[in-house]
Amino acid sequence: MVNYRCKDEIKPRARPYKYSIQKLKDLGVKFIPVKESLYDTVKNLQENGHLPMQPTQTDD
Repeated sequence: MVNYRCKDEIKPRARPYKYSIQKLKDLGVKFIPVKESLYDTVKNLQENGHLPMQPTQTDD
């Protein structure tokens, strides 16, 4: 019989990995909200002709 389990399933890590974004911030990486990132992506794709431009809505 072949054992298909990973080593982590049999013996979990003794110390959990801790992730910190402080080092990235210290290097100058700027994090922006997902909503802003998606807006900028769609706007760029529209400006470059990859997505159709939506007509602007006017409130009458």
